[in-house]
Amino acid sequence: MSFIDFKAIVKKVNMKPKGLTEITLEVNSADLDGKIQHLSEMIDQKVESQLESTLVNYNVEINPNTNQPTTRYKVDQHGVVSEVEPQPEQLEAELGLPKENIPTKKEKRQIERAIIEEFIASGMAPNFEEFPCDFPNFVKRKIEGESYRKLASELDISSGKIVDLMDQYFAKVAPLVDTWWDWKQDQDAEAEPLFKQENDAPAEEVSSAENDSQDDQEDEEHGAA
Repeated sequence: MSFIDFKAIVKKVNMKPKGLTEITLEVNSADLDGKIQHLSEMIDQKVESQLESTLVNYNVEINPNTNQPTTRYKVDQHGVVSEVEPQPEQLEAELGLPKENIPTKKEKRQIERAIIEEFIASGMAPNFEEFPCDFPNFVKRKIEGESYRKLASELDISSGKIVDLMDQYFAKVAPLVDTWWDWKQDQDAEAEPLFKQENDAPAEEVSSAENDSQDDQEDEEHGAA
């Protein structure tokens, strides 16, 4: 039985007679390196396929006065993401004043699915009220390779329903992940010079030791002379 795995771009979906649909995929030749033979063996054969977008689309509410998201997030030193309470709203709450209604606009954004998966795998993903209890753990298990069917069975829902729920969860958590990813990249950038310094130190010590050994050898030769 042949099996191949690759990333592709869906170029065309063509509705044909007799209830058939033709799907055209475009694949980078490098991604098929060593797989062409297996792919050729599948021509005119029945295959099982799953298509999943590598990008997640989500909407962000924007304040047109500031051109900034109405909901903002911060990340603590442990990587936990939390919502930042806007200062005007905090003051209104303290004074018991009615909340000001500011018209907002929606902005469409995208983020790589792999980044969201990394966030969920880190164990920092929150649970939201509209999703089943401990749902981030179910998403994490799917990322780790468990089937939709098994997870759906545990939640007592259909496979189609859990797919929809996971898509909705990815879109819901995406704004948090966007902030978390910026924080993580900053952390990695700060750690890189330290890592380089730690790796360079042994080399300097070895070089110093070699020089000391060479000096000792020269002293012995001079003494013998």
